[in-house]
Amino acid sequence: MSRPQLRKTKRAKKKIYTIDDARNLVIKIKEIENVSKNTLDNYEKFWNDMDRFFDEKMNVADLTIDDARDFIHWQLHVKTPFKKANRYNPKVKGVSVSSVNTYLSLGKGAFKVLQDERVTNNIFAGISKLKEDEKQIEVLTIDEIKHFFKSLDKSIFTEFRCYVCCHMMLDSFGRVDEILNVKKTDIDFKRKCVSFTQTKNRRVRTIPLTNKTLKLIEELIDETEEFDTEYLFTNVFGRRLTPDAFRKHLKECVERSGIKKRVHPHLFRHTASQLFLSQNGSLRVLQSILDHSDSATTARYAHLLDDTVKEQHEQFSPVNLLKLKAKTRTDL
Repeated sequence: MSRPQLRKTKRAKKKIYTIDDARNLVIKIKEIENVSKNTLDNYEKFWNDMDRFFDEKMNVADLTIDDARDFIHWQLHVKTPFKKANRYNPKVKGVSVSSVNTYLSLGKGAFKVLQDERVTNNIFAGISKLKEDEKQIEVLTIDEIKHFFKSLDKSIFTEFRCYVCCHMMLDSFGRVDEILNVKKTDIDFKRKCVSFTQTKNRRVRTIPLTNKTLKLIEELIDETEEFDTEYLFTNVFGRRLTPDAFRKHLKECVERSGIKKRVHPHLFRHTASQLFLSQNGSLRVLQSILDHSDSATTARYAHLLDDTVKEQHEQFSPVNLLKLKAKTRTDL
């Protein structure tokens, strides 16, 4: 019989969870919850950064809210972003507030799982979301869109494909991932619409399409009839076109066109939203098309309509009254 003073505590019997142990447990639980692949990838990125900041062999249960705050501070001021990408620049320190908030949200989600599994407390739960400055939403002008479309050589498959995809992004207000996951069967030519089945919130969304876009889609399907694929947008080998491959090709085409703005797929969604409202489209209808759960997210596009603001300002500015008063005094 062992002596009482050598009796092990309950703490000693607890399993040590390293960063990798915690990662594997969280990813496993999230897979069981059937979250999207994009969400799983984001959790992987979060744990990769936890590896970078902490000792990968440390016991996760020993981490505190102070450690979580240090991690967030490192994200904001010290981390060198894009470490394994072409955009990597060792002189750049810290990521955007928006990115930090994303990592904070992932941290809360990951450690909630660990808390539910009785591994440790949720060390991120007590940290508030960082305040963000509202960003100016940039859009393309009609002239820039026309210039870009004209610069594309439609006799080349990849450039015609880009032409069709950009038309579809403008017409459907779709996200690039949604559009590149469209299958030929998702296009309803009779009802003149497209159904997005791979969406951000995982709900099927059906959006009308114009005759112009439908005609281009028919041409693209005809161009790819030799490929044994169900997808609308493919690479030159007939496999589904990936968002990264499309972004890279779009960037090349834009640079050749001479347009100086940073043109990316989501810019077409912003542009479509602004042009919709500029033609007196309903903000409520736009919210439905964009599939925004919060009307405040859609309302960001309303401030882009500065022409109306400018007209009203010129007509009703208080300074006009001062000018009028000054003119009256001159007449005296």
